[in-house]
Amino acid sequence: MSTLNLDESTAAFGLYCRSKGLAERTLQTYSYALQCLRDHLSPNGTSPPIPAAQELRGFIAAMLERGLARGTIRIRMRAIRAFSNYLKREGIVATSPMQGVQIPKVPASYPEIITKEQARKLLRAARRNTWTGKRNAAMLSTFLDTGLRLSELVGLNLEDVDLRTLTIRVRSGKGDKERHVYMGRALARALRRWLDVRGFPEGGTPFFLTRDGNRLDLRNVERIVERIVQRARLGGVHITPHILRHTFATHYIQNGGDPFSLQRILGHSDIKTTMIYVNLAGVGLREAHAKASPVDRLLS
Repeated sequence: MSTLNLDESTAAFGLYCRSKGLAERTLQTYSYALQCLRDHLSPNGTSPPIPAAQELRGFIAAMLERGLARGTIRIRMRAIRAFSNYLKREGIVATSPMQGVQIPKVPASYPEIITKEQARKLLRAARRNTWTGKRNAAMLSTFLDTGLRLSELVGLNLEDVDLRTLTIRVRSGKGDKERHVYMGRALARALRRWLDVRGFPEGGTPFFLTRDGNRLDLRNVERIVERIVQRARLGGVHITPHILRHTFATHYIQNGGDPFSLQRILGHSDIKTTMIYVNLAGVGLREAHAKASPVDRLLS
């Protein structure tokens, strides 16, 4: 059997996936899941050996204790299962590390969202008259006003954001499909404030940057959101970028948006996925119908 450590085997797996022509989003998902596993196994930064099944169970338990959504855990563990199958197929290990490891099931329930008041507190907590404060407020406003996925926000470039037409081009969407989403004027103002201080480092096209001019990565943004949630003092409410996406979709319907336009905004291939938010926003729909009832208007 091979003596490759986790970093070396991860690099070999990445090369294998690219040679198969997998979608860029799939490659990012695999890479991120394996980076999370590495961080769990070796907080001090050294490359650990390839984990055994017991260590993968510990990784799942740690994610559950952190309060990560089961859907998120399933995505990460499916990526690790693909990695494990590759290791077994290539003869790097004798037994797949995922053998006998159960991935938690997702209970049938509606997605988590935050209330409008919690969203307001979150935005207020993000706003600071500093370089990072303006960037972070722009990022949170983007999540809440467009419903972008975390990977889509991180993948934005300067040329993708048009403040004149109030549009954002999403080129790193699910299935590598390009789409355009629109923004409100409050978001446009937040983005302008960010661009005023962002600066233009040589060769730097990422829209959201770190202080040293590099593109923010997924973990950067997750940690930023966690810090802002703590600052907002929301009483232990769990909030992630994906919960902000769910929140956008639900509030969009409650505010009178229709599911078919929401489907296009979110980049869903199946309207059934979008209809979850229609059910979740049921009270808002009743209010909207009370205002727009055709027969009420005909007989009034």
